[in-house]
Amino acid sequence: MKFIFSLVLFASVAYISYAVSVTWGNRNSSDALLMRQRVVRTPLKNNYWSVNVEFPNPGQANQRTISAIIVYDHFNNKSGAQPSLWSGGPGWRFATVNLKSVMSGGINSTVEMYGR
Repeated sequence: MKFIFSLVLFASVAYISYAVSVTWGNRNSSDALLMRQRVVRTPLKNNYWSVNVEFPNPGQANQRTISAIIVYDHFNNKSGAQPSLWSGGPGWRFATVNLKSVMSGGINSTVEMYGR
């Protein structure tokens, strides 16, 4: 029984680790979705993509505090983008998330920001 449990646990961790999805902060049931942006870029041969997702958009104002940022990677083979939080984030009213693809790889990610 312990062997089966260990095998299932290992398989689930291995499956989850192939997608590079990241969460910063904690989302509550009372939080509102402030922004959802899907970023899709086709692969570039011998090059990579670096895309910044900014909230709020330039020229807009935001009165809510960000509570959580979730980046979903829609690739399941570690060829998706590596997300990085460059500025702001949970506890702030702004955020910049950078999505950097692997060499000769594309991007297929969704960035969601929640706030209260």
